[in-house]
Amino acid sequence: MPAPANERGQMLLAEEYFATENDRFVDALRTVRQPRALAAFADRWKKDPRPWARGQILLYLQHPLNSPGHQPVVKRLFKQAEVAGDHELMAAFLVAFDRQVRRQIRTRPRWDSDTRTVLQEEHLETPRDVIPLKAERSAVNPMTGDRITIAIRGSREARLFRYRTRYYLRRRAWRYFRQLGYRDPGTYQAALARALAAYQDADLERGENILDSWGLMHACFAGHDALKFGATYIQLKDGRSLGELTPAPRFPDVWKKPDAAPALLSLAVQARARLVRVWAMQLFEHEHANHAVELETIVRLLDHEDAEIQQFGAKLLESAAGLGTLPVASWLKLLQTRNDEALQRLCDAFAKHVSGDRLDLPQCIQLACVRPAPVARLGQRYLLQRVVNSAADREQIVGLADAKCPVVAGELTTWALGFLGTRDHYACDPVIRFFDSTVTESRTAAWTWLVADSPALGDAALWSRLVETPYDDVRLRVIDFLQQQTQLPGVNVDHLQNIWRSVLLGVHRGGRQKARAVRQIAQAILENPARVDDLLPVLAVAVRSVRGPEARAGLAAVVSVVEARPQLADAVQRHLPEMKIAEATA
Repeated sequence: MPAPANERGQMLLAEEYFATENDRFVDALRTVRQPRALAAFADRWKKDPRPWARGQILLYLQHPLNSPGHQPVVKRLFKQAEVAGDHELMAAFLVAFDRQVRRQIRTRPRWDSDTRTVLQEEHLETPRDVIPLKAERSAVNPMTGDRITIAIRGSREARLFRYRTRYYLRRRAWRYFRQLGYRDPGTYQAALARALAAYQDADLERGENILDSWGLMHACFAGHDALKFGATYIQLKDGRSLGELTPAPRFPDVWKKPDAAPALLSLAVQARARLVRVWAMQLFEHEHANHAVELETIVRLLDHEDAEIQQFGAKLLESAAGLGTLPVASWLKLLQTRNDEALQRLCDAFAKHVSGDRLDLPQCIQLACVRPAPVARLGQRYLLQRVVNSAADREQIVGLADAKCPVVAGELTTWALGFLGTRDHYACDPVIRFFDSTVTESRTAAWTWLVADSPALGDAALWSRLVETPYDDVRLRVIDFLQQQTQLPGVNVDHLQNIWRSVLLGVHRGGRQKARAVRQIAQAILENPARVDDLLPVLAVAVRSVRGPEARAGLAAVVSVVEARPQLADAVQRHLPEMKIAEATA
């Protein structure tokens, strides 16, 4: 019976994609359901010399083998790879055929003659054969001549071939590697490593999936005494569990050779299944504990997303040679690993092999500002060993305001303000950055420094910026402090410091004296223009107030200052960039 027109069209589309090297080829081919057409096409595909065609075979094998009618494709490609001795393709087939067998756990009753009761016993059972079919088929009604669609039962999760065939195919794929191990052990190692790297966690999600992975179990655990290898199945011996598995490869001497150590480390990095990664790490530790691992390999281990691999890399780093001469830049790169346990090991090694004089001040600050606590503590340790003397050093330690680790942020702030907040070196801009820190501990430490008789207590510019802080913890402290200072017994309300404090406090709570205080500040600026940068920020706070009276009073005061002293227009523009001052006025 000829294939329907739509199926012939799908085959033609797949052949067109194949000829033009279109990336949609594999998806189109999997929709074809014509075994004869697919058999003829597979004969051309397996002989195609283009690297692209070969790559499409590997891509095809990454998909589930569950497309109806594709038995000829799988058989022809597999036999061609086997005859040609194509290790890469055979590795892909080994993994694909292991995925084909998935036994299921079933319970069955068993009579216990000792207790004279019926016990429910679990065992692995081969599921019923399900050969996938099309979901529907078009046909002609012989009575009416109309074309109708007939639904056909099938399984979306079914795989090709009956289970007896699947068992045979996975045995045959492993036989290829077993024979290669006897014939050419060196080639066997590289070819098998490629296959092991292709297994995924989804393939080995359950214990029964691990036992059904024929090639994997023979290659990695053939010599383990907890397993019983039969002609078709692999079973656990009575009283044993999969948790006992340790590396026991089929050809142990292959993995004892010196050239196997880099292969195992590479497999630990590249393998997509945790079972394979753990196997590679354990075998390396057992057979190559004294192997000198290159730093590049350790970096790859530390950069791995798996925490176990990162810890393994950190352990290798502790015993690595040449750490004393390792450049600081390389150490800093190593400290970017994400695993906490591995990071602590790295920090211990760093402190052991790197002296403080090898780091410059920016590198110390870089370490201290990171979020992980072990690295931040390490940076703090090196910072405390340094002496900050020059203006350039003081400018650099302002960067500690960006510290992200709450554990050390407060201590770093206190240390930095000990240099930046002295009466000889105090300036508003560097200090305010610590009050703007995103870490609460930094802001708390900065406030403690401020109210402890610091030179910033009388700086109106600093307090004006503190009033506008987006952080409630700072703003509430500022309001409470200003209120306490303005209510102290014997306070001279006409003193300039108390005047600007009253303005800042009035912006938040209102008050009858705020307009008068604003005018007094404007008068103080006119009498002493040198204080414009100290007092103008106070007027800026009033101008930006959401309260109408404060905003109007502040705006009037600023205008009066510019009118009386036009040379202060630049300072007004700097502190109030949102205001536009006409040239005629300036």
